[in-house]
Amino acid sequence: MAWAIAPGVMFAGIAGGIAFPILPAVGRQAGLPLAFIGLILAANRAARIIANPLVGYLADRIGGRRTLLLGSLVQIVVMALYWVGVRTGRPGTFFLLGRLLHGPGSSCVFVAGQALALQAGGKAHGGRAGGSVRAAMAVGVPIGLVAGGLLSEKWGDLHTFEIAAVALVIATASAFWLVPDLKVVVGPRMSLAASAAGLLDRRLAALGGLNFAATFAGSGMVLTTMVLLVRARGLYVFDLTERGTSSVFMGWLVISEAMSMPLFGRLGDRRRSHARIGALGLALLVPSLLIIAVATTTTTLAVGVGLLGIGTGALGPSVLALVGEIVTPDRRGIAVGVLQVWGDIGGAAGPLVGTALFAGSIALPYYVSAGVVAALLPAAIWLTRAPRR
Repeated sequence: MAWAIAPGVMFAGIAGGIAFPILPAVGRQAGLPLAFIGLILAANRAARIIANPLVGYLADRIGGRRTLLLGSLVQIVVMALYWVGVRTGRPGTFFLLGRLLHGPGSSCVFVAGQALALQAGGKAHGGRAGGSVRAAMAVGVPIGLVAGGLLSEKWGDLHTFEIAAVALVIATASAFWLVPDLKVVVGPRMSLAASAAGLLDRRLAALGGLNFAATFAGSGMVLTTMVLLVRARGLYVFDLTERGTSSVFMGWLVISEAMSMPLFGRLGDRRRSHARIGALGLALLVPSLLIIAVATTTTTLAVGVGLLGIGTGALGPSVLALVGEIVTPDRRGIAVGVLQVWGDIGGAAGPLVGTALFAGSIALPYYVSAGVVAALLPAAIWLTRAPRR
């Protein structure tokens, strides 16, 4: 059942990634200000932060399957808006509308997909199912980035969005047939405020902090500053340019993260040790960031990036499985939505902090990230001792 859920989640990430290489280039050709282009690129993340809890509440009310399918349909509309923006030569308005709509659309897929994974895995396999779905989330955007650049160069921007739309239609149809309808017996209908009030738990707050740390350090800080680090230190592989070299290291980070997630999720299920594995994963982020900070060779940088991927791979499914242990089944949707808010905040804050600190020192962004992660280690250790009812 987890593998039935994962493809739809991955395609949602691909849809978001495809737009990144195209939107800035088209915007510059149309004469859009850089500040407005930045607003377009950031609009989906801001909209998703707001939408996540609402989408989680919706998943609890109407079911994860319907919510996921709704998000997939919204993704198709987003691609249509991108296409219209390029076709009409007025990309500013349509790109911004598409990115704003992409926020809640991708939230529907990501939040519902993780909630469905918890329902599918149950107590015995929550880590394994959550690891598979989270791995699909991790690889989706990078695949989209590569596909968007290659397809737009070969067939043009219009055809790229057409191909993406067709792929999303196929993914939506597949999800309609494959994604299970995991019904949950819910209690009396509660308002959004009442559902959110039921999540006031220190353990959930600690899990949110851990999710923030993982996305802040990984997809937020390291991924967005990699090209700057490679250029500043002259680290190149296979005679590639700085863009090609940074892509290799970013791909290595994503691969190590995606491959380790299902393994650590399964290990946590077998040993009933998700809290301990999550704490070890968070602890591993600190030396990995310090290695990246001082790396002067490609080998050292590869070691640091690989350790970072393994650490986030251990943390991701553990955090999700612990949410399933703490929260009752009828509130898992909104709980995952709140968890996703912390992750999106970390993913948004990482690039802002990283690029600002990089101007002062090459190593400073990674030292700061290591400090943020270290500050959350006591919360991870506390979770290993906190009871889960």
